[in-house]
Amino acid sequence: MKQTADILETGIIETYIPERKMLVKDLLRELNLEGKYFGILINGKKADEDTEISPKDDITILPHIAGGN
Repeated sequence: MKQTADILETGIIETYIPERKMLVKDLLRELNLEGKYFGILINGKKADEDTEISPKDDITILPHIAGGN
């Protein structure tokens, strides 16, 4: 797994598979990404911090994206 600092600096989308059942906010805490992400997708669908995830789920973290008009 990439270092979380690399994810934030490069803006590269990363996909994770959790080792156990937890909430999205617990995963963000473990990855030291609390309040630093743009969005979370669970199996391709937008999720919030209170969404439960399990080892069967694919979690995609979309880093903060700035810019545009």
